Amino acid sequence: MSCWFYVSAGVRQGGVLSPVLFAIYMDVLIVRLGSCGFGCQLLGTYYGCLMYADDIMLLTHTVSAMRHLLKICDLYADDYDIKFNSCK
Repeated sequence: MSCWFYVSAGVRQGGVLSPVLFAIYMDVLIVRLGSCGFGCQLLGTYYGCLMYADDIMLLTHTVSAMRHLLKICDLYADDYDIKFNSCK
């Protein structure tokens, strides 16, 4: 148990709106990653960025392409004032 603390932004963990708001918020990143020309594609469909809950997985064929996708994620994080935990 921890002490009570005030939350001034966001939604409750497990809230009904969480997945919907996450999808809306992250759609811009998916579009940016898909339009860059890097990442895996299968039969013309982009699979370079897979997301589930609050996890993101980037898929590429080369290390240089991965660096490019990570740079796009960094720019997105700067634009939308969010942080990615790349240590996981």
